[in-house]
Amino acid sequence: MRSIPHELVCLIALLLAAGCATPNPSRATGAYLQAVMEKNHVPGTAVAVVRDGRLEHLATYGLADLEAEAKAGPDTAFQIASATKIFTGTLVMLLVKEGKLGLDEPLSKYLPDAPESWKALTVRHLAAHTSGLKDSPDEQLSTEASMTERYEAARKEPLGYTPGERSTYGLTDFVVLTHVMEKVTGQRFEELLQSRIFQPLGFTCTRYEHARQQGPVRTADVIPRRATTYRYVDGVQQRAWFLYPLHTYSAGGAFSCVKDLVRWAVAMDQGTLLSPELQRDAATAFKLNDGREGGFGVAFTVRKLRGSPAFGHSGGGSLADVLRVPDRKLTVIVLTNELGLLPMLAPTIASQYLPPLPELESPGIPDAEPALTAVLRRTVEGLLNGTLEAAAFAPGAQQELLPMLRSFGTPENALLPPLGRMTLLEDRQDGDARKRLYRAVYGKDVTLKWTFTLDSAGKILELEYDWE
Repeated sequence: MRSIPHELVCLIALLLAAGCATPNPSRATGAYLQAVMEKNHVPGTAVAVVRDGRLEHLATYGLADLEAEAKAGPDTAFQIASATKIFTGTLVMLLVKEGKLGLDEPLSKYLPDAPESWKALTVRHLAAHTSGLKDSPDEQLSTEASMTERYEAARKEPLGYTPGERSTYGLTDFVVLTHVMEKVTGQRFEELLQSRIFQPLGFTCTRYEHARQQGPVRTADVIPRRATTYRYVDGVQQRAWFLYPLHTYSAGGAFSCVKDLVRWAVAMDQGTLLSPELQRDAATAFKLNDGREGGFGVAFTVRKLRGSPAFGHSGGGSLADVLRVPDRKLTVIVLTNELGLLPMLAPTIASQYLPPLPELESPGIPDAEPALTAVLRRTVEGLLNGTLEAAAFAPGAQQELLPMLRSFGTPENALLPPLGRMTLLEDRQDGDARKRLYRAVYGKDVTLKWTFTLDSAGKILELEYDWE
């Protein structure tokens, strides 16, 4: 494993017209990533930190391809999966800037053939996963379906829920969003990315593979310096990567390198790509019908990190993890070629550059059920290290949720520092279910909020985490 020399960092920064920060590579970042790689069997990784329009840190580790023993480098093209949405979100806002799209305009303004059931739908509904459009799993994977065919299929489906009622991550939103962008510009989605983002920023690595399944034969474009993606199963690495049909490209499927993503981050800092105002709009969480905030802005995931608004996207777990904290002009980019990692890499690294939260010492609320908290604490730990207890979950969750959760755990995974305090912040009834919210403090000051949805017997129905 090796780090990129500082001289190369300066050269890349010069090419980016961003200057070069004083030599101060984060040893903590390097030690953290190498521990994650060792514990989770990650062959190769690339990381970059951009702050205030300057490339502050760039390093690569390990191998892009095990068979060829090719080392990972700053121009290694990793499959970034759903992190492709950072380009889609940027593109949507560029079309807003050009006056071609209005986020809160009805879809019927752009799609005269939109069905009556879409009357309340806006572009923002699509980009924030709040439209109510349903996915059709069987059709998602067809490499033969055209964008038009997928759009026509979506038009015929009834809505799954009232637009704006909830935020549900899905594909069909982005199929229709792509159709809208192509309709108002007269260009294909890939042409839009090239003309608005890739070419103006001087990208050299970012592209799609155009994979197709033709009977027993799969074909795809040659991608220079491609990182092979792997999955570690029963002590053996297997080649495994996602197949993205053409109609899914706004939702995922791009290959990109850390060098290109640094260019995007620098342009965002400098406001030459999107103004700060447009970035704020893109990174504002969708306000649901009941006043709650959804988990998405305009294609970006949105959250708080150390009390500051943050946005970005991960893909394939952590095949790519891109996080931007605009108030601090801080962007962290992490690319890997191992499936199955939880998307915790970029936020953990970004936390090293941000001051800790003052409320870490808050005692929370009185906990009348410490035994239940102990079970939930073991679940939090077990999710990461692969020791989840089936008895903690409700019967339905044991069948559906638990197998998925177990696919992420790795002993001594090193994704987070050791779990210290776990403080109860809220305990409330939510319809027939009960919700318990905890603050978990890892190491000195890395914090997550864990929300458990429980049945009447205190068994887990759902769990989710968010950065704080």
